[in-house]
Amino acid sequence: MRPLIINRHTLSWTVGEHGRYLPTPPESRTLLTRTFGGGLEGYRSADFPDVTICDMTRKGHLEAVATWLISSRQLTHIVALHEKEMILAASLRERYGLPGMTQAETLPFRDKLRMKDDLVAAGYENVPAYLPVPATVPAAVPWTGPTVVKSRWGLGASEVRVVDAPAGIAGAIAELNADPATLEIEQFVAGTMYHCDSVVFDGEVRFGSVCEYLQPPGRFAVERYQGSVLLGDGPVRNLLAEHNAKVLRGLGIRAGVTHAEFFLTPAGDVVFCEVAARPGGGGISDIVRLSYGVDLVENAVHLQLGLPPVLPDPPDHTAGSDVYGVLGIFQYVLVEDLGSFLTSRVPGIVSYGFLPPELPGRVRHATDYGHKLILQAPSRSEFDERLALVLSLLESKCRERS
Repeated sequence: MRPLIINRHTLSWTVGEHGRYLPTPPESRTLLTRTFGGGLEGYRSADFPDVTICDMTRKGHLEAVATWLISSRQLTHIVALHEKEMILAASLRERYGLPGMTQAETLPFRDKLRMKDDLVAAGYENVPAYLPVPATVPAAVPWTGPTVVKSRWGLGASEVRVVDAPAGIAGAIAELNADPATLEIEQFVAGTMYHCDSVVFDGEVRFGSVCEYLQPPGRFAVERYQGSVLLGDGPVRNLLAEHNAKVLRGLGIRAGVTHAEFFLTPAGDVVFCEVAARPGGGGISDIVRLSYGVDLVENAVHLQLGLPPVLPDPPDHTAGSDVYGVLGIFQYVLVEDLGSFLTSRVPGIVSYGFLPPELPGRVRHATDYGHKLILQAPSRSEFDERLALVLSLLESKCRERS
């Protein structure tokens, strides 16, 4: 096995420390990465003797480099965990006859319009009202009230706008500065947002977790923080896990790690938001590993290499007694290390990490964290108390600096 690793994340997140997620010797690995965003953080030549660095913002350049590496090294598999590389990886697999998800299998997890069309065709009914951007706005929109305008190909809530009524669609399109053909619109859904993170093998969910978002991801531009807290067993978790399984069956994924988002309305109805065929970011894999002993990223790597998942036997879908959550404070809020300040005052901080911003200004994505905390508590109520204490301390520190 000779894999190509296309890395757009922090290197250790994608492949584990010293490449331990890769069940291959270092000399058989080929790493294609960037320097920005920790793409070489922790790099050692002993772990990746064959490394190529390129500008991943240039799509044609990236494809040309990947093509050269596959053909010149006679590579046999592709690992690509970032959503922006999913279609590229699928097209390269087809071009060179490599195993893994094809373009037809990948598209429903990238194109949000195709995603919903396929779910409706499969008989899944819990999809919001949606349309491609109509030629006539707002006359052609069959609903009133708040409306979501989003990129069919976007990620991280960065290409999403919510307007008060369909009359605002044209303004949202102009703000996004996008070709209308690349956008879709949806009727806004009021409710609490959750995400389901799963390991799928042979077309079935072999492991799944359910988290509640601390804030809607789309509010990252106006809020100071984001994050998730794992749900223990109960009616909400079971209901969302059921819908998650229906969605994944409807989209036909055979093997992979998935990250699906849903709304739960005040009336108790579940409404689908979107799903990706990759691990969730922003510390989700950390809290799942701590609670269940399942590493979502390691599983994603193994499944893209055509290997079975790495799960307990039998898989334990019941989290431990403690509650784990991740809190991300955005980069612009305070550009200073808060580790000792917070850990000396808040119980249950399992880990803290500080990442100074690499670009000036406000954040561009919902997981652009300057500070990432993993919080642990014996119950959800105590978790909420510890979260509130962290946010109170953050507020006091901001006032002190202002």
